[in-house]
Amino acid sequence: MTEAVVYSVLFLTAFLVSSGASWLAWNWLSKENKPSEAPPKQTAHGAGERILRREVLSTLSVFALLLSRLRYVSKLKLLLSEANLNWSVGRASALMLLSGGITLNVLLRLDFIPVWGAWIAALAAASMPLVYIRRRRAQRFQKVEEQLPEALDYLSRALVAGHSLPMSMELLAEEVGPPLAAEMRRVVDEYNLGMSMEDALRNFATRLPSVDIQFFVSAVLTQSRTGGNLHELLENLSETVRERGSLKGQVRALTASGRLTALILSLLPMFLACVMLFINAEYFKQCVAHPIGKMLLFGALAGQVLAYFVIQKIVDIKV
Repeated sequence: MTEAVVYSVLFLTAFLVSSGASWLAWNWLSKENKPSEAPPKQTAHGAGERILRREVLSTLSVFALLLSRLRYVSKLKLLLSEANLNWSVGRASALMLLSGGITLNVLLRLDFIPVWGAWIAALAAASMPLVYIRRRRAQRFQKVEEQLPEALDYLSRALVAGHSLPMSMELLAEEVGPPLAAEMRRVVDEYNLGMSMEDALRNFATRLPSVDIQFFVSAVLTQSRTGGNLHELLENLSETVRERGSLKGQVRALTASGRLTALILSLLPMFLACVMLFINAEYFKQCVAHPIGKMLLFGALAGQVLAYFVIQKIVDIKV
């Protein structure tokens, strides 16, 4: 009971101090960012570069000021944008710190877990939000690559019907499903608000750093400079993207046994440990209670996890 009261008082004090500091910093930043009486005029090109809203790193001004001085913030912001997650950098960072801190606090209270094992588990738990972000990013890229061949065919037919490329992309944004629809709509909006089509397409390739998207953007930009039949170019590109997709499917089918092997080899020692616990619990408890036994068990567990990721990396063949 006394420990709970002490933790509550410490938490309340930290919360009040953080809130007061955030309020003072917010007022100071608001005064610093007030516009002058005669703001400089913006050209059409400058307006086109500022058509997107300003992204805030965190709703807490002090935390945002701290994050702005860290190098990893730009990479994390890019990952969140590519994953299309409505998270701020501050929220993702807070989730990583919170998950790692809670895991470390819980594991350090357990006697059968060594200190270095608790720290390793805490680091793994802190990386889980980042793993989730990267998985969402990979799933989104895969969905875009699956939609791209049909989208290229649609653009090709729209060009044959007499539409311009911006109009064809606007029609495509209304017909295709997410996530490609949102990206096409963003390209069209940037173009309509004053940005050149070349810059809008380059931003499109930056937001979706996929090989197929790079092919599409490079083909359109090259055709706009050198000339040629864009309709035939998009048809050939659509066929190339389909062949790459078919090859990726064949590679995934051939490497499925390797991924399954990695999963089985990683779970088999844990299954045997559970069987040993039920068959001869005293023997297993002695192994857990001894300091050397604890180090060997957690070393083996860390090796299994590392081996799983190594096998996954081996079977991850880029096409």
